[in-house]
Amino acid sequence: MKMAARFFKCGQLLSASNRMVFSAMIDRMKKMIAINVFGSAFLRPLGFMAIAAVLVFSSACTSLNSPPEEIAATPETAVLDEELLYKLLAAEFAGNAGDLDSSVDYYRQAAYLSEDGRITARAAYIALYNKQYPRVLELLERWRELEPENPDIDRMYALSYLQLHQPVEALPYVQAMLAQENDSHNEKAIAVKELLDAEIEAEDALALLEALNQAQADNPQMLILQARFTLQLEQHEAAISLLDRALEIEPSLVDVHLIKAQIYLAQGDRDRARAVLAQVLEERPDDFALRMQYARLLVEDEDYEAASEQYQIVQQKQPDNAEVSLNLALLYIEIGQLDKAARLLEHLLELDQKTNIAYYYLGRIAQNREQYKTAIAQYIRVKEGPLAFEARLRVASLFARLDRADEAIEQLQVLAQRTDEWSERVRIYLTMGEIYRSHHRYKESFEMFSRALAENSEDIDLLYARALIAEKVNRVDVAEADLLKVLSMEPDNADALNALGYTLADRTERYREARDYIQRAIALVPEDPAIMDSLGWVNYRMGELPEALKWLSRAFDKLADAEIAAHYGEVLWQAGEKDKARKVWQKGQEANARHPVLMETLQRFKP
Repeated sequence: MKMAARFFKCGQLLSASNRMVFSAMIDRMKKMIAINVFGSAFLRPLGFMAIAAVLVFSSACTSLNSPPEEIAATPETAVLDEELLYKLLAAEFAGNAGDLDSSVDYYRQAAYLSEDGRITARAAYIALYNKQYPRVLELLERWRELEPENPDIDRMYALSYLQLHQPVEALPYVQAMLAQENDSHNEKAIAVKELLDAEIEAEDALALLEALNQAQADNPQMLILQARFTLQLEQHEAAISLLDRALEIEPSLVDVHLIKAQIYLAQGDRDRARAVLAQVLEERPDDFALRMQYARLLVEDEDYEAASEQYQIVQQKQPDNAEVSLNLALLYIEIGQLDKAARLLEHLLELDQKTNIAYYYLGRIAQNREQYKTAIAQYIRVKEGPLAFEARLRVASLFARLDRADEAIEQLQVLAQRTDEWSERVRIYLTMGEIYRSHHRYKESFEMFSRALAENSEDIDLLYARALIAEKVNRVDVAEADLLKVLSMEPDNADALNALGYTLADRTERYREARDYIQRAIALVPEDPAIMDSLGWVNYRMGELPEALKWLSRAFDKLADAEIAAHYGEVLWQAGEKDKARKVWQKGQEANARHPVLMETLQRFKP
């Protein structure tokens, strides 16, 4: 405040020449304060203007040569200019110091001291930025007096009333704003959307749009905008009705159909969503972007046959579109048309596009056909990208299938040393464990998992994997400890509950405890055949043959694998149904004649 007092004291002694400089400063200040109403930042910092003002006044105070009579002749309007300048400078200093309340107050005072509408605009803008909406409305009245034709005034009125949750009061100003220019329907809708994007509550936005569309119901874009805000409030049927009205006005609006499809998807009505897109495609068969969207929806619904038909249409028109060819190839793989998939993947190689992905899936096709050497050759060509790591794991697994397990393990050990990502190292360890298990090298598998857990003893996947292999090396204590540790971290882990229950049922006499674990697992996953098998097995161990047969028959109906066949056949044999047991064991052998559990069972019973 002492600086401001000094300004006033020096300002009264300005010479005629200095008053000219002072007047020029005022004009420059006025130019500086004209900013856009919807700028997101506060005011441009005062900077050199403040320094210039101090220099002018300082010069006036240090070189005062005017005679007393000239001072007396200073016009009264100079005092008014000094007061206005003080208010403007004080407003700027307060604003740059972060005191927006004071800045607004000073600018408001300046607005009534000046006939320049830009000062009032500056005051209104700052008040709006500071969310002082009643003060904005007051300043807008003053601004309207000074610049009645300024187009930003209606916009600011509308925005202020909307922020005050008064959409009815905002309506006439929005209508006036839209009437200022002879804009198209789309441009008017964009203008309203920009207004409503300023953190307006959805309820207030919707009330305004309802009123606008009641007053003028021929703008389909405004109806679409209303539908979008209706969707924000999860009023799906009302949104559909608005979109249908928009289509009645302008049937060619394809995007409206897409929005309708998205609404149906949000409601879980995928059939109606598909029907909408299919209908539009009949009318616009060459709209490939729409057809691709329809195809993606079909993929999400796992209707791969129908999705591949849509991709075929696009691929025929765009044979060198790598994205389309790749997606169609993957669909062909999904539905088992491997020859067609291979041709498309080879076409990608000819185009020299997406080559790493193409080599990977050509490897998958060869592996599916048990052409393991060909698959390895394809996987090795995957040099980079997200599938390169997966390809290396598969190469190692295929070496093991070719009875080159030691080479496979060596490759995986080298890969683990070069891999920094823990999740990738876990996958390497799990792959090594599977190779050891498939070759009945249980002790090496157990030791490998123990070394891996020394790196991270909290990894659930490794704990579970070691628990399964620990039982094979007669370390039931380790298996139980690992599974209990998993359950301490994930109490609802159905796999761990089932594994613990089965281990206790198969390797101890703690049957009731085992059954409790298995019952908790089946409550979580009622249709899992592995858990049904465990529940049947524990009931068999407890001597409850009817209950055991009930669960084992259900498990075998769902999954006729070798281990379930071994258990089911054993219980049937003990129940006196030996012919049925033999048939069940035969089916188990067809699934996997070398399964160790089935082989051990058949050796005991010698059917």
